[in-house]
Amino acid sequence: MQSLAQSRFASVLAVLVGVWLLLTPLAISMTGAALVSILITGGVIAFLGLVQLVWVNALPSWIMGLAAIWLFISAFAFSVSNAGAWNQVIFAIVTFILATWDGVEIGEFRRQHHIHS
Repeated sequence: MQSLAQSRFASVLAVLVGVWLLLTPLAISMTGAALVSILITGGVIAFLGLVQLVWVNALPSWIMGLAAIWLFISAFAFSVSNAGAWNQVIFAIVTFILATWDGVEIGEFRRQHHIHS
């Protein structure tokens, strides 16, 4: 499965982004709904990155893309510091790019190898 090397790399990076988001409250003070949101979103992204490592299906990537959109929106929906908002915006964009890259590559791999769900 050499052709999935980029997908695996994107998945590992997604796991690292998720872990970073889980650790963010240690570096940037967050409370209330903002704290809960970033912990849940970070956990979802890390989990989906792990799932994508073992399941050749684009669904986790597309769900991760939705999590990235929520991460972006939540940077403005909750009261967070400037540093917290920038952190969320940057990692939302990174996550969206990784999810799209991973999802497109898996979809292409499945088409080339005639894999059906």
